[in-house]
Amino acid sequence: MTANSQDLQLRERAAKVIPNGMYGHESTVLMPPSFPQFFERAEGTYLWDADGNKYLDLMCAYGPNLLGYGRAEVNAAIRRQLDKADTTTGPSPLMVELAETLTSMISHADWAMFCKNGTDATTMAMTCARSTTGKRIILVAEGAYHGAAPWCTPRPNGVVPEEKAFIRKYVYNDIASLEAAVEAAGDDLAGVFATPFRHEAFQDQFEVTREYARRARALCDKAGAMLIVDEIRTGFRLSRDCSWEQFGGLCCKD
Repeated sequence: MTANSQDLQLRERAAKVIPNGMYGHESTVLMPPSFPQFFERAEGTYLWDADGNKYLDLMCAYGPNLLGYGRAEVNAAIRRQLDKADTTTGPSPLMVELAETLTSMISHADWAMFCKNGTDATTMAMTCARSTTGKRIILVAEGAYHGAAPWCTPRPNGVVPEEKAFIRKYVYNDIASLEAAVEAAGDDLAGVFATPFRHEAFQDQFEVTREYARRARALCDKAGAMLIVDEIRTGFRLSRDCSWEQFGGLCCKD
């Protein structure tokens, strides 16, 4: 049994100044009361909560921590950059270097853009799909999580129907369902959102089948729509390339 008195005190304080004490995907309100909400430090693959309890972090900071906590070479690079500047009016030359590195690693990527979170990235992808195709309808899998903006949040509170007016649903990994959704969209299909595996919380998680992945690519090509692969949870984890590539080079058109 782990002690959590400091964590409980922090929760009480947080409840007075933060909505529900914590919001978004980092909220542990659905977890058992003993599950920690606040962490004080991290090293390698481990976290220590506010009470000093040690945990193996299989969540990797909900995804972005690919290299582990406190890596000496990573921290050294951060310090070198801080000695030069942190946030400046314009980007660092490193932005160009990073874009060059990313486009050289991802076989289908001609360019790279940078966003501060997953919601911004998926919203930008949706906007680009509509701008490129001149169409409006976006298909997303039933129950899929692509961010917290009104068009994609799974929570209905505060969202009006007009904000989801051109969002349509299909069943994940179900070819017939996707085919029906594409047919229903007709000539107004701008894009189809896909994820290499079903990763929503509190649900069974599994990969798409090769047949489904190939059919999604073919349907988008035929309709002149964009296949948008959301890699927020899978990028550089399932594959160094686009994770859809493990199904046979399907990010690019055959």
